[in-house]
Amino acid sequence: MKIAIIDDMESDSMIIARYLRRYFQENSCPEPVVIDRFENGEQFVRSFEEGVYELILIDYFMKAMNGLETARCIRQSDPFVSIIFITASRDFAIDCYKVRASDYIVKPPDYAQIREAMSLINLSRLRDGQCIRVSCGREQMKIFLKDIIYCDASGHYVQIHAKGCKILRTRVSFSKFIQELEPHPQFLLCYKGCLVNMDQMTGIEELDFVTSEGERIPIRQKEYKRLVKTYYDYIFTKVRNSR
Repeated sequence: MKIAIIDDMESDSMIIARYLRRYFQENSCPEPVVIDRFENGEQFVRSFEEGVYELILIDYFMKAMNGLETARCIRQSDPFVSIIFITASRDFAIDCYKVRASDYIVKPPDYAQIREAMSLINLSRLRDGQCIRVSCGREQMKIFLKDIIYCDASGHYVQIHAKGCKILRTRVSFSKFIQELEPHPQFLLCYKGCLVNMDQMTGIEELDFVTSEGERIPIRQKEYKRLVKTYYDYIFTKVRNSR
């Protein structure tokens, strides 16, 4: 999970980053959390691409490009990313919601505010917005991670089997492709050349995973016990965290 903090006050930015790490630790976030800090809106907008971040926190009062202008630029590229404003005054709360901000935090920031804002957003909603971009021929496509059922190697291509669409083929080595997905705990390499999304598996029958579409994906026999244990541990953690 990737988060950006845009604030020209380094001390505030560092405090918020520390509180966010504490929140994810207390709420058992199952994947690594990367927090990038930016000093101003111009710096962020120059490098921003849709789908890179799940959450962006923006200081409202910044020199040159203020927080609202920065958020408007973000919304032109990414209509779905969650935005939280950091402001010294509640007077601008209405402006924040004009760019569909999820919440705002009043300075000086404290952990209670971070916890409340994050609880309103909901971790599962942040994960639902995670996506990757792949090249399919001449077309660039965005695929939500939650929709991927499994991926397998086919010669010089990777085939992406996703809900609600035909098989997508992208010309890239399988080892390079899975580097982008392996940090996400829902993905499991069940044999050489096949990566499954455990959220899209309905269970295990005999020596196979069974997908939400009813397909059967073989599990590597040499690592059967380890892979099955990994799957059930993941499901147990997922159920526990949803309560």
